[in-house]
Amino acid sequence: MITEIIRLNSIGDFCDRYGGRMQQPLITVVEKRDLPLLRHELRSCGFYCVMLKGESGSMTYGLSKYEYGEATLAFIAPDQIFGNASSKEDSPESKILMFHPSIIHDSPLSSRFKYYSFFSYESNKALILTPEEKIIIESLYEGLAMELEHPIDASSRPIILAFLDLLFSYCMRFYTRQYHSASRVSNQLVDRFNAVLKDYFESNLPIEKGLPTVAYCAQQLSLSPNYFGDLVKKSTGHTAKEHIHMAVVERVKYLIVSSKQSISEIAYAVGFKYPHHLSRVFRHVTGITPIEFRTRR
Repeated sequence: MITEIIRLNSIGDFCDRYGGRMQQPLITVVEKRDLPLLRHELRSCGFYCVMLKGESGSMTYGLSKYEYGEATLAFIAPDQIFGNASSKEDSPESKILMFHPSIIHDSPLSSRFKYYSFFSYESNKALILTPEEKIIIESLYEGLAMELEHPIDASSRPIILAFLDLLFSYCMRFYTRQYHSASRVSNQLVDRFNAVLKDYFESNLPIEKGLPTVAYCAQQLSLSPNYFGDLVKKSTGHTAKEHIHMAVVERVKYLIVSSKQSISEIAYAVGFKYPHHLSRVFRHVTGITPIEFRTRR
């Protein structure tokens, strides 16, 4: 059982520990076959990693295990925990792109980076590439690796950033394709989401914990909050939080119709700390207040 977590603050630390060659201090592309000292251990890094897996295998991410198939991209953000789940050898075809956050600082890419939400996905929702997509990604890795071997000049940073921007733009396209391919699964997800909310409101959890959160619902469905939110948005057109609010309003309507509780009592029963918060959410969803809804029945 692996328990120690190795902290690697820089790309230099990574290469020193595993025997790789650092191309540049802030960005490097390495292949698994060029890491002779690579250990099967958990690690946390102070930089981003984009791991291109060439064959099937397994990896630990966030202290849980996930399986990956052929041609998979996994995105690791700084301070996340990841590593090999067992002593099984990974494919020597695997490639790792490492880059420090400072390389994109004060660049146009920096302002767009917040939209690349896949860096916050759990790795069991990694990007599964088609054979054609794998060719594109491999060519970008190879082109970037060649550029990093070029002597640094005035054009180096713009070219490197252009490679990163193109890589992440393709990843966004491929993730969209993955979403569409899983549309039927997404619809099932919404049904399961509604079931989680129904169970929540029919329990004592609203009184004990308040309103259900996106993080809670995602956890019940074994998904990361960001990935869960993206799936719900693409499936329903609403954010996960908006979907929760609509479910809350439906529950409030039911209680108004089926009980003699006051609006304040209903507010506390569904998880609001203050009745006026319920009125605000109810009006936002329906255009009227709970009191107006009751009087219009």
